[in-house]
Amino acid sequence: MNRIKVNFHFWQEKRCQTWSFTSLMGQDKLKVLQFFDLSIILPPTRARAIRMLWDGFYDLYMDIRNPATNSKTFKRNAKMWLKIFLTPSTGVSNNDNFVQDLYRPNDITPYIHVLVFHIHEFMEKHKKWKLKSFSCAAVKNKNHQQVSQFFQKTLRDGGNDGANQKSAIVQILEFENRKLHYNINDSQVTSKIIKLQV
Repeated sequence: MNRIKVNFHFWQEKRCQTWSFTSLMGQDKLKVLQFFDLSIILPPTRARAIRMLWDGFYDLYMDIRNPATNSKTFKRNAKMWLKIFLTPSTGVSNNDNFVQDLYRPNDITPYIHVLVFHIHEFMEKHKKWKLKSFSCAAVKNKNHQQVSQFFQKTLRDGGNDGANQKSAIVQILEFENRKLHYNINDSQVTSKIIKLQV
């Protein structure tokens, strides 16, 4: 990180003994995406695979920002990037020829889905406005609210440690549905005070 001149640190929170790290923003994220030497922390084959994934994403990012990008070319490149993202494991586990997968289909987020299957449509449909005119501020705000509510000071996936527990996304959707129900129906929740610790 010093080599690419990005300020980044880990530290342990005193109260809860969890590790925190510097949140990267804007140009710092781009520098890390473009220049971070993954071979420092990963085996060479894994570092090359992730570098290829990161480089492909960086290229897509730059294509989105370029008004001269052809939507059909972008679509093709995005689908090729998704193939890299979904690279399966090869070889026999615990063997020298084993190469670990990158990600599984379950790891595809709505953002990745939109990037691969819809951005090219937006490029074609909204040529005169360009993609820079569209903002994800509302989505980011909603995501921030949900992350704050369900994940702060808990374990990953909403603090569920059992395999049969509901996933975080199901919990979030159920919470949103309950909130909508009470708002639409102007329902009384309870007159009794309930203390929740989040």
